[in-house]
Amino acid sequence: MPTLADFRFFRFIIPNTENQIRMPAAFSNLVQENMSNPVEISTINGQSWSISWVVEEEHPHRIVFTRGWRAFYEHYHLRIGATMLLSYHHPKFFYVAIHDTRFYKINYGRNLRNGSLPAITAHGNYTVQFFAIIPVNDPDTLMLPLRFSRDYGRSLPRPLTITTPTGHCHCVGWNMEPNGRIVLHGGWDAVREHYGLRDQWLVLFHYHEVQNTLYVMFFNGHTMEINYLVHAGPGTDSTCIIYPTAPRATISGAIVLVNYFITLTLKKCPHFQPNVPPLPGVYDDSPISITNERGTWTI
Repeated sequence: MPTLADFRFFRFIIPNTENQIRMPAAFSNLVQENMSNPVEISTINGQSWSISWVVEEEHPHRIVFTRGWRAFYEHYHLRIGATMLLSYHHPKFFYVAIHDTRFYKINYGRNLRNGSLPAITAHGNYTVQFFAIIPVNDPDTLMLPLRFSRDYGRSLPRPLTITTPTGHCHCVGWNMEPNGRIVLHGGWDAVREHYGLRDQWLVLFHYHEVQNTLYVMFFNGHTMEINYLVHAGPGTDSTCIIYPTAPRATISGAIVLVNYFITLTLKKCPHFQPNVPPLPGVYDDSPISITNERGTWTI
């Protein structure tokens, strides 16, 4: 699963974006005062790019990537209809996963000019990453990409387990359509209702073949990841995405305990001890569980 980020959002490649690309207005309004310029964009094959940005006043104060963007665009042969998942880490870093026009994460070895880097078929502990767009006026079903259906349809269990960043697991039925594509149905309507998902929002999937589980993340109409805690039950441990309140922090993150937000500021000190503010109901020497996608720690 992706590492903890301050914000995640999608960007579609549209015509005339080879020289510059706009960030979502909601993201731009929140970060433009504290974001470094230039920023550093890294892809999952380890390559980094320095890209400058400006604020475009005529388009609701949106941040626009300019100098350095065209080189990135051409290096990965970005095409109209491709998408990028950007994970922003305050104040400077973006991690990017590029998806092709079929909604699948690209093979970076094939998208380089010289093809010198090895193909990366998986990142982290999952097998494959892709996304789907929620159809208009069809709340009960969701169609998955044909490539995923073809490669993994025979091994998928029924029902399929879908796990959200809040740790909630949902059982969802599926069928194989005559065109060979898997369609989620029974139980998907409950997922959509629970998280308030709407038409044309994005669903990012990470398929874990060993666990036979689909890990999902939801992105709203602004292509920004939703706040899952609005839909989480009391006492739910979850990863959450917020803007850090300490601009000088070396590392910023967030954890949740009984639905309380805590901003951790980890400064360079010998023991890396975070200064956590007082928490309701938590006293000296009380054990606290911190959970993310890599495991759980009691502190």
